[in-house]
Amino acid sequence: MRLFDILKSASSNLWRNKGRTLLTVIAIFIGAFTISLTTGVNNGVNDYIDRQISGVGGEDQLMVFPESQMSSGNEDPQEYNPDKGAGADADFLTTKDLEKIKSTKGIRKVEPFHFLSTDYVQRHNGKKYLLSAVSVSDISIDLESGREVSNSGEHYEINLAPEYLKSLGFKNAKSALNKKINIAVSSQATGEQETIEATIVGVRNVSLIQQGQSIMSKALSDKIVSINENGLPETMKSKYSTLFATMDKNLSKKQIDQLKNRLSKKGFSSMTVEDEIGMIRQVVNAITGVLTLFGAIALLAASFGIINTLYMSVQDRTREIGLMKAMGMGRLKVFLTFSVEALLIGFWGGITGIAGAIVAGNLLNDFATTSFLDGLTGLTLLQFSWPSMLIILVIIMFIAFLAGTFPANRAARLDPINALRYE
Repeated sequence: MRLFDILKSASSNLWRNKGRTLLTVIAIFIGAFTISLTTGVNNGVNDYIDRQISGVGGEDQLMVFPESQMSSGNEDPQEYNPDKGAGADADFLTTKDLEKIKSTKGIRKVEPFHFLSTDYVQRHNGKKYLLSAVSVSDISIDLESGREVSNSGEHYEINLAPEYLKSLGFKNAKSALNKKINIAVSSQATGEQETIEATIVGVRNVSLIQQGQSIMSKALSDKIVSINENGLPETMKSKYSTLFATMDKNLSKKQIDQLKNRLSKKGFSSMTVEDEIGMIRQVVNAITGVLTLFGAIALLAASFGIINTLYMSVQDRTREIGLMKAMGMGRLKVFLTFSVEALLIGFWGGITGIAGAIVAGNLLNDFATTSFLDGLTGLTLLQFSWPSMLIILVIIMFIAFLAGTFPANRAARLDPINALRYE
């Protein structure tokens, strides 16, 4: 008997008792549906978190602060430091600190973080709104529409935060592209105000980390910084509240912790974007992990259903098995016949469960983006990847095969003479 014949025979025998087989397939369907759905949620949310992280520097970015910014207040008198103000909130990092951080093992690049101080943003002669903006380089911005700002050249470009669309009179993200806006900036020393015309080249998706912040091109941010610092003493121009350090590629969590300790010994506090948003990832993974466990329990229950279904099938076909063995069919082929039946039960339950989860997931995505997730542009709640779905199907079929080995082994061990006598 060839493999094709075994497959054909197993498929035919499987549906001799349609009700019993169907109930077992439904039990596997429930487990496969639950696991596939929770895997889709996990993929969708974690993909969104990854894009949030990459939008503020990625996994290799480290934010470095003066140590006192991250520590609690101290009741003891503090020693005077000319680089510090009256309180911890007034601490700054200097160019010497920048070089000290840059020389730390595990750091390959350090850049100052400039908080761009603007007075307002205005379109045409409309209302004026406060503007929160930052300048970043070498990162991927998660955009709803348009392109990223250029970090080369002399063009004044901005990736506008989506919160400003309605206020500035735009119907949607696409309608804002290539439109001009005016940004008013004042000198911190003299109060003299200048207006800069910038072009909107992209609109950001909603950011959980940089909510309401727009991204400016290097040319635009340099212009704003030069206006802010106009009239300031040179000593004030070389002080920063935060530095962005780029770590060596592919550092492990342990190596990153060791790097943080080295910086701490030099008097700096540091944190990654993952530290800031990692708790959300942990909560999502915990919730989906629990739901996956429920799916696994359903599959465990279904495996007992497979055992019961095939045991009943062996009992119903005892004389048939005896006849096949009497005609020369070996133990292995009898074992394979019933094992393939178990695999088919797992296949049909798994494939229908996965297909059902994909259909339900797409419907839920359509509903979510127009209702309770309307404000989180760029978030696809459920994302299904064929590799992960294939892995789920293979695991389900393997579990079904293991469950089927017990009745298959019993069928293979039947004595043909006793089986033929069975009533």
